[in-house]
Amino acid sequence: MIVDAPQGMESSVPPTVGITSPRLAIVRLHGRRAETWERRNAVVSERYRYLYDERQLRAWTLPIIDIARQHQGVHVLFNNNHANYATTNALEMGELLLRSGLRRGGETTAP
Repeated sequence: MIVDAPQGMESSVPPTVGITSPRLAIVRLHGRRAETWERRNAVVSERYRYLYDERQLRAWTLPIIDIARQHQGVHVLFNNNHANYATTNALEMGELLLRSGLRRGGETTAP
């Protein structure tokens, strides 16, 4: 599993892209709301209240394409589940991946 979350915290997991199984890779994007990430008794919806901007999503497109080429399947999960943030970012990521040439099954049309 590859994780995107606030960095520099005690509970941080580095966003390392590594192969653990050739069958399936999971990219999980939690958001980067550092101010609430490790707050005691924080409401979960506030911890994940983060809407990725296009630049941040674009930074993940090439790693996701590379992951798709190395695995039989890749799942990108948005866990920034405040309001409609996860679905909004998932739709935006899908558009970015399509524009980058990623097709179902991990094939690409871009060189």
